Amino acid sequence: MLQLQMELTPEQYRHLVTLMFLGEWMVNGLPPERRPQGLQETADHVYALAEQFGCGDWIKYCEDCGAYHANQAMEDALLPIVDEYDEETFWDVLSHHLAYRDVMLGADADAELTPALEMRLWRRKEQYQQEFDKHGLDHVRMVFPGGKDGRHGKNGK
Repeated sequence: MLQLQMELTPEQYRHLVTLMFLGEWMVNGLPPERRPQGLQETADHVYALAEQFGCGDWIKYCEDCGAYHANQAMEDALLPIVDEYDEETFWDVLSHHLAYRDVMLGADADAELTPALEMRLWRRKEQYQQEFDKHGLDHVRMVFPGGKDGRHGKNGK
């Protein structure tokens, strides 16, 4: 087995466990069967050093499951980063999907994304981003098949 030896300051260790927490948050959002194996064991190995690096205020050992986890103080410190990331990602993904729908509407499903289409996609995404920056979701209207929009009954009336 190859072993890694590192020297870390307490500040560097806190940065490392910050990155681990954020990575775990993302991975734990996946269904259990799609989560990469072995991550918890690696996290436990690193988290077990928390007291030595002065980070016992962030990490706790769970007797019930036999693993280390972030405690409430760590979550309180780091979840605002997750919230900000989720907010930024939401608008970016929404803009991208709407732009892709608009640009590729009517195109062959296997159509190649040419440089010209990429430019149209980028421009359309920029338009959506500007709209969302200015109005959020205030101007979004859902249109359902068989009806005019989401405010009306089955036949759009």
